[in-house]
Amino acid sequence: MVLNNNENVSFTQNYSDGVLENLASGRNGSDGSVKWLSTELEPNLTENLLSRWLAPGGEPCRESRTVEIVILGLDGGDYFETDLSGEAWKSRPLVRDFRNGHFLGLKFSPWRLFLINNYESFESSLLRVVLDCQRLELVKNLISIEIFGLGRWTRHAKNDGCQISNDGWYRCLAPDFPCQSPWCSGSLGMLESNGWVYSNHCSFRLFSADSAWNCLKNRWVFFRGDSNHVDTIRNTLNFVLDLPQISSVPRWFDLNFSNLKDASQTVRITSVFNGHWNETMNYEGFNSLNDEGFRSLLKKYFSEDTVPDTIIMNSGLHDAVHWRNLRAYSEGAGYAPSFWKEVMDSVRQRGLAVPRIFYRTTIATGGYARSLAFNPNKMEAFNWVALDKFRRAGLVSGVIDNFDMTFPWHFDNRCNDGVHYGRPPTKMKWRDGEIGSRAA
Repeated sequence: MVLNNNENVSFTQNYSDGVLENLASGRNGSDGSVKWLSTELEPNLTENLLSRWLAPGGEPCRESRTVEIVILGLDGGDYFETDLSGEAWKSRPLVRDFRNGHFLGLKFSPWRLFLINNYESFESSLLRVVLDCQRLELVKNLISIEIFGLGRWTRHAKNDGCQISNDGWYRCLAPDFPCQSPWCSGSLGMLESNGWVYSNHCSFRLFSADSAWNCLKNRWVFFRGDSNHVDTIRNTLNFVLDLPQISSVPRWFDLNFSNLKDASQTVRITSVFNGHWNETMNYEGFNSLNDEGFRSLLKKYFSEDTVPDTIIMNSGLHDAVHWRNLRAYSEGAGYAPSFWKEVMDSVRQRGLAVPRIFYRTTIATGGYARSLAFNPNKMEAFNWVALDKFRRAGLVSGVIDNFDMTFPWHFDNRCNDGVHYGRPPTKMKWRDGEIGSRAA
C-alpha cells in the first residue's frame, strides 16, 4: 500500500479491547480474508508511483490546494496518520489509498508544508468519514477510510512505579514474567518494555538465551543498514544472547561473540553501515555503492571460504536526504539489487549456499523528525520502492516491517529521539523534557 502524500494529520482514538479485537479480526471474504487489504506488492509498483507523481493532471483532486480538500468535520490534507490505541493495545491502521491526492510529503523540504492537527475522541465516525473536494466526490457508500491492523502491540502487564535505574536499564517486570498466549511465548520480563510486546499475524517468540544460542551457534549474520541496525545488534547481544556487558557496538565491525555459559557456542556478526562509504559520515544510503572501495569491501565478505548464512539489509533514512526526488531515488534503489545479485551469483558459482536476505523496512521517524526529509510519508513510499526493486531481482527471502513496528510510537519523542528507537535509555531528559525510554 502506497499512501498519497501531503500534510500529516493525526487522529487519536481510544477503543475498548473488545472493539479492537472485532476490528482486527474483521473479515469480509469467503475465505476469511480482507478484500481491500493485501500484503502483496502491486505489479509495476515503482512505475505506477512515478507515473502518478509525474502526471501533470491526474484525478481532479490531485492539484487541489490542501486548504480546498475537506473531510467533513475536520480540516487537513490527504496524508493521514491514524493512532488506534488504548491502555493495552497499539496498532497502525491502514488508510485506504484512492490515488488521487498530493505528493507533498515526497518533497525535499516537506517541513514548509507540514501541519499537525490532533483530534481526540474522534469516536466511531472514523469508519464513516466522507472525503469531499470542490470538483469530485470520491466516496459513494460513506466509507472512504477503512481500518485494519497488521502487526499490533499488546500490553500484558504494567509496573506504574518502574523507573530507569542509575545504570541506564529499564527493567519493569520479573525476569521470568511470562508472555500471554496467543500474542507471544517466552519471558516478557527480559524486555525493557513495561509489558508491551509486538506480534505480527502469528505469535511472537521471545527466545531465552539458551534457545537463542542453540539457534545462532556457528552461524554468520551480516547486517547492512543504518544506525537502527546498530542498535538492533546491541540489543540482540544484551537481551537475547545475555551479553549485557556489551554497552555499544560500532557502525562497522566483524566480530565473533561467545556464549558466557558455553564457550563452544559462537556467532559471527558483521555490520557494515549503509549511510556512507565513510563510516564517520552520513546521508548517502544506496548511493554509497557508487564508491569502488566500498563495493570491494562488501564483496570481500562474500569471497571467503565461507559466506554469511543470513543478510539483514536496510536503507532509507539516509536516502531520504541524499535523493532529492522520487525519480532519482528509484534509479539509486535500482542499482543496489543489481550489485547484490552480482555478489550472490558469485557465491552460487563457487558452489556455496547463497545467504538468505531479509529486508528490514525503515522506521517511522518520531516527534520533531516527522516533518523532515525522512518523514513517515516519504519513508513508506521509499520502503515500497526498495522492496519492489529487490523483489524483481529475486533477492528477498522475507521482510521485517520495522515501519509498522515503530509507527504506533512515532507521534512524539517518548520512545525515540526522532530517528532511533533502540538506543539505551539514560537518566537524561529527552526532547519533550521528560526522561525517555524505549517503549515505556
